[in-house]
Amino acid sequence: MKRFQFGPAPTGPEAPFPAVTHAAAPVWCGLRRAAVLVGALACGAAGLALSSAPATAQRDNDPDAYVVNFFTGGGSDGVLFAAGSANQKCTSLGLAQIQVLSTSPGVRLTVQPGNFVVTGTDYGYLVCLGQRIPGTIVTGSGTGEARIRVSYPPIGQWYDHTLTLTGR
Repeated sequence: MKRFQFGPAPTGPEAPFPAVTHAAAPVWCGLRRAAVLVGALACGAAGLALSSAPATAQRDNDPDAYVVNFFTGGGSDGVLFAAGSANQKCTSLGLAQIQVLSTSPGVRLTVQPGNFVVTGTDYGYLVCLGQRIPGTIVTGSGTGEARIRVSYPPIGQWYDHTLTLTGR
């Protein structure tokens, strides 16, 4: 156990602090006060950063929240094709963008946002199979073919897809 010593402060290399003369005391005390102030500000900033941690803690501790799956659907309820993206918990990560590139004469397509039942995947895990998620759906009429371009958020990956309409 260390004992406190009373009397003159030690000097030289064994001294815990540099020797302070009365002339240097204001400078030394000012430096000490500045160090305490910087420490207090650092603690305050750390406390502020930690106080906002609960808002992001749920997402940061959930690796499934970062997985992106590109889902497709269609073939029922008048939907020719549908696409959307979601994470592992089937929470939507955004609607796919679908644009019509070309159609056969007499084929009419409608592209609009809507919910669809997941029947397949373009990328990722098929964890949402059979579930209804938000996306972009394509409906249409006529007989022939149509080419569409499908683009998925958030990265913007895309591909072209050919739809065959048999005249309903």
